Amino acid sequence: MSANKQLLIQYNLHTFLFNSVLLDIVEEESAIRLVPGINNIKWLAGHLVWGQLGLAQIGGVNVNIPWTDHFNTQLTKPVNPAIDMPTLEEIKIEWNKYANPIREGLEQMSDEQLNSAIEFPMPEFKTQEDLWAFINHHQAYTIGQIGILRRALGKDAMKYI
Repeated sequence: MSANKQLLIQYNLHTFLFNSVLLDIVEEESAIRLVPGINNIKWLAGHLVWGQLGLAQIGGVNVNIPWTDHFNTQLTKPVNPAIDMPTLEEIKIEWNKYANPIREGLEQMSDEQLNSAIEFPMPEFKTQEDLWAFINHHQAYTIGQIGILRRALGKDAMKYI
C-alpha cells in the first residue's frame, strides 16, 4: 500500500473521530476548563481545525477560516478581538465543510509531491509526507485529549463505529 493511501486512511479516521468525540457536547460544556492551565474542549476542537490548514496547504486546497489564529497557541481569548471566538457548532461546521476538499487535494498528490523537500523547524521532517504524518499524529493526539475531557464531563466514551 502506498504512503498516500495509508495517510489517507488516518485522515479519514480523524474526520470520523472528530465528529464522534464532539457528539453530545454542548457549548457550555465545551468551554469548561476542568483544571486551571489545561485547554478546554472548544479550544482543542478549534486547534484541530487549525491543524487542518496544514493539510490543506500540503494538498493545495484554499481554505479561508477567519478565526483559526485563535487556536494556534494556548490562549483563552481571541488573538484579534475584531474576530469573534467561534462557537463549538461553528468549529464543527468548518471542519466538515473542508474535510472532503482537503481529502481530495491530498488524494491527488503524487509520490513525487509527497517526497518533495520542505523546511520545517523539526529536522526529522524533511518531506511533505513527513509533515503530513506529523499532522496526522497531532490530530490523533488532540482528539484523544478531547476524549479524556469528554469522559471527565460524564459523557459516554467516544465511539469508533
